[in-house]
This record gives sequence, C-alpha cells and structure tokens, in this order.
Amino acid sequence: MKNIYEQLLYTTLRIECFNTDGSLDSIGTGFLLQRPVGKDEYKMYLVSNKHVLDGYNKIVITFTRIKNGMPDIGNKVSIPITELLGKIVCHPNPRVDIAVLECTGLFILMPEQLFFKAVSYDMLATFEEPELSVAQNVNFIGYPDNRFDEVNNIPLIRTGIISSHPCLDYNGDPVFIIDAQVFPGSSGSPVYIDLTYENIKNGEIILGTRNIKLLGVVSSTMIRNNQLQALQTSTIYTTQEVLGLGIVFKSTAIKELIDNMPIDN
Repeated sequence: MKNIYEQLLYTTLRIECFNTDGSLDSIGTGFLLQRPVGKDEYKMYLVSNKHVLDGYNKIVITFTRIKNGMPDIGNKVSIPITELLGKIVCHPNPRVDIAVLECTGLFILMPEQLFFKAVSYDMLATFEEPELSVAQNVNFIGYPDNRFDEVNNIPLIRTGIISSHPCLDYNGDPVFIIDAQVFPGSSGSPVYIDLTYENIKNGEIILGTRNIKLLGVVSSTMIRNNQLQALQTSTIYTTQEVLGLGIVFKSTAIKELIDNMPIDN
C-alpha cells in the first residue's frame, strides 16, 4: 500500500444495524482499534457511537477478503454479529457518545480470510501534543449518507479544519468542533491529523517518520432551526439548516472507556 491513509481505509467499517424483525434500521461507521494486553497479545475493538451501536441485537459489517497478504479488491464478505444486547459497552458518562464492541474472537476465527488494519493504541492523541492547535487540517473516514465505493468496498475520506481549540473541552465536554460537512452515516467516523506537517513547519521533522494521530470519533453535526412564516395564515414552519460544524468526541474518552474494560475474558 502506497501510504498510511490507504491503510487507514481498511480500519474503517460500514455498520448495518438491524431491528428485531430483521429489517435494516440504520447505517453508521466504526473503526478497529487494537489494544495491547501483554507481550504480543492484543484485544480488538470496534469503536463507534452509542447512538450507532447501543440497543441493537444484530449488526452486519463487511470486509474485503485477503489474497496473498493484500486486499482482494471487489471480493467482499459480510459478517453478521448477533446477540449483542449486553455486549456493547457504552461510556459511563451519558453525555459522551462513544460505544465499543470487543470483537477479538472474530479475528481469531477468520485470521486468514479478512483483510483489515487496526488503529494502534499509540496513535491515540493525548491532546498534550505541542503541535496540536486550531485551524489545522483533519481527515475523517466513513460512509456519509451511505455513500461509498460499493463495488470495491472502500469508504470515503473527507477533510475539515479544527474549529474549536482541541486542547480544551468544548463547553465542558470531551469534544472539539471541526469545520466540516457531517452527514448521517458519518457517525462513528475516525478523525485523523497528520502532525508531521506541523513538525516540518517547526523545523523538528525526523526524516522517515510520520506522525498520524487519531483525534477522536465523529458524533453529530450542529444545526440551526429557521422559522418560516406563511403571511396569509400566520402559520410558522420550522426548517433545519446544517451549519457545517461537526462534533468530535476525543480519543482520550475512547481510551478511558477501553482502559476500564476487562482483558481476561
């Protein structure tokens, strides 16, 4: 693969969520995160939002099959994961829209069938990075409005700009704001920043290294309500307008949740 962003495409998964009657209810985004739990031992987690995962007993995620160690483009396999009630772990803070599913067993059962990548724990931003500030470019990967390359099973990468100061908790919550169009289906999208560029600007680049950090997970978009008045009847209608501002829950909240999950199951 040519660069790290091509690899990051394969950390991201489209999540289909089903009602108890078997009908498709919603579609969101999730990504794989790998947590070290011992020497050469890891746990794998599917990370998304509470409003994407919580309350469903069945989801389906679709992988690209592997061939000779590389993705066999166009050769897909959809995997149902059932009996989820009680297995989705939500952040204990009701204001934090993060949920995870520990899914290590899936990759033990099918290690040589699925092509996938996982975000490593050391990619999680601490928000103590000296290069991190406002007005920096970010990338997020997902399935906005359920749009993606269906034939090749590839999500879309989109860009935005950090709008609120990322090192501060926006309005007291572990979030920051990005200037980007966030649509349904983007919920659960991982947000990345390439701090290599900032290091170059600061004259601190170490040749041969990249410094990609996961900043967090997209949750929702800000909207405003507009009132439209029909003059003849004095009836007031309300419309909603997307402001182009996305709410991102920080990677520190992801780590906080997973660090408190057991590793001996």
